[in-house]
Amino acid sequence: MEHSIKKLEQNKYELTVEVGHDDLKRYIQTAEDRLAQQVKIDGFRQGKVPKDRIKKEIGEEVILEEGLNIALQDSLAKTLEKEKIEVIKVSDLKIKENSLSKLLYSVELLVFPPIKIGDLAGFKVQKKQISVDRKEINDAIEFIRISHSKFIPKNKQVEKGDRVEIDFEVTSNGLPIEGGVSKNHPVVVGDNKFIPGFEDQILGMKAEEEKNFSLTAPKDYFHKAVAGKELDFKVKVIKVEEVQKPDLNDEFAKTLGRFKNLHSLECNVSEGILDEKKNKEQQRLRLEILSAILAKSKIELPEHMIDERLNEMVLKFDNDLHLKGMELSMYLTHLNKNEDDLRKDWRPEAEKQVAYTLILKKVAKDNNIKPTPEELEETTNNLVQALVARGQTNPEDINLENIREMASAELTNEKIFDFLEKKYSV
Repeated sequence: MEHSIKKLEQNKYELTVEVGHDDLKRYIQTAEDRLAQQVKIDGFRQGKVPKDRIKKEIGEEVILEEGLNIALQDSLAKTLEKEKIEVIKVSDLKIKENSLSKLLYSVELLVFPPIKIGDLAGFKVQKKQISVDRKEINDAIEFIRISHSKFIPKNKQVEKGDRVEIDFEVTSNGLPIEGGVSKNHPVVVGDNKFIPGFEDQILGMKAEEEKNFSLTAPKDYFHKAVAGKELDFKVKVIKVEEVQKPDLNDEFAKTLGRFKNLHSLECNVSEGILDEKKNKEQQRLRLEILSAILAKSKIELPEHMIDERLNEMVLKFDNDLHLKGMELSMYLTHLNKNEDDLRKDWRPEAEKQVAYTLILKKVAKDNNIKPTPEELEETTNNLVQALVARGQTNPEDINLENIREMASAELTNEKIFDFLEKKYSV
């Protein structure tokens, strides 16, 4: 078996591997042995079927295909081990020759960049105590009531408690702001989900009525790009509806599922809020630990990984806009930007996410963190069962190898974070 390596760009290489006749013969033999353990033929015990009968039953082509898969996996693994190459990703497989005398193929390798994680001696993150208060439970149940309400069209002016659908545009100093355009946007007036004063401006309007007004965003507003700025709004009311909420009683609780009464619904809601707050606290904890590690680390970020992450971010944003009935190009035109501007704005976040990915992989490697075969098998089976139960795929169409990779990544990440949390949190 021979190979050669050519550098393509930063942290990216092309590996070419040639597998000779003798090795190929051994791989095909391995394929025959594996298939012999799987094939069932009447009159023979499983695993005891003669090889000539197996070839006749499943065909030479199936054996050769299995042999090719084994040859690719084994030869690649041995080459990477021999060269001591630490790979992040293997892609772009190209079969250049595949015959009984030779297998010649190439792959692209994205390899680990130099990573130096600094000393975090003495660093600790304080865990917050999590609890649920009565107001949170009441607010959640009120949201459930609203979601099960009847919406009755009305031709009168908007009043507090009404549900309206609006089109709006927001600008600052004559320029559109990011996220400042929406069509048929639902608002329950009085919920105060917008900038303070916004819903007050809608009061008294009617369907098809338009209005322009200005408001100043609070200095501590969550949308940092507009915090403290004067914003100009153009709003059109599309629809006005009266909200008729169901009575809050035991009978209402029973309509929502397996709840005996209102108290059992409240307990279920409380548990759900608690779980959500625990998850948010866990995410905060993990992000703070990763941020601290990144601040003390030196990483040569691969440009290829940053570009890939930016592509994923833009694609997700485009899909989100489609769900709102908007096009990315139209949205960017509104902002007087193009996609390159968007990628430039998002690049710092993409770099941070790539750095976090590399840190996690480095921690896993340095501390030999990986799932056990039993854990991997159990999680893989659970994922397969979940897919089948949801009717998302037929059992025969399931790609076990892909699912096993997903399970391995999921388990490994959880183990890495468990390791980091025990080390850096109190």
